[in-house]
Amino acid sequence: MKKLLLTGFGIVLAASVFGQGTVRFSDVSADLSSPPDRLVRFGAGTTNPFGTNNAVLVNSGTSSYRAQLYYGASTAPEGSLIPVTTAAAQFRASTTTTEPGTWAPGNRTFVGFDTGATVSLQVRVWDNQFGATYELALASGNGYFGKSTIFQYTVPTDPLAPPSAFVMAPFVSFSVTPVPEPSTFALAGLGAAALLIFRRRKN
Repeated sequence: MKKLLLTGFGIVLAASVFGQGTVRFSDVSADLSSPPDRLVRFGAGTTNPFGTNNAVLVNSGTSSYRAQLYYGASTAPEGSLIPVTTAAAQFRASTTTTEPGTWAPGNRTFVGFDTGATVSLQVRVWDNQFGATYELALASGNGYFGKSTIFQYTVPTDPLAPPSAFVMAPFVSFSVTPVPEPSTFALAGLGAAALLIFRRRKN
């Protein structure tokens, strides 16, 4: 009887770990083995403190990079995606021996989505020293930022499916780059306005 109760408890526990509206938030090769490289990197042509162009993203010194999962309905535009309630995941330190360019993985839950639902997902990355969220850090005009393409994820219909069924299979690698300073935006705007005026006078 005791063995039967323990088995039942194990089944219930498994269902609670992976169930409705759940995904394994991870870019490590153990979860996403093909293609093998789902790492986040610094963009080509950017100067970064951790290596050459396309160096993998790691935390070092005051930099504290975070990855957050955003979600919404399958037809939702990017602007309407919202972050999961779980705190953002932290990238590994520059001294790590475990896959630099990856964040600490864990399960994430989508509010309002049941088994079998298709969800639009996006991963956004920023330097936490400039803001507790992607939006706050971006508004500060400092640091490196990046976001994945929006991809579709279908929650398995069986809550007792193996963990491998809950991975972000469509997720692909992306890069982070410095956000342009507000003055850069202003100069670009002035240049565009001057070009428009010049064209009108020429016509």
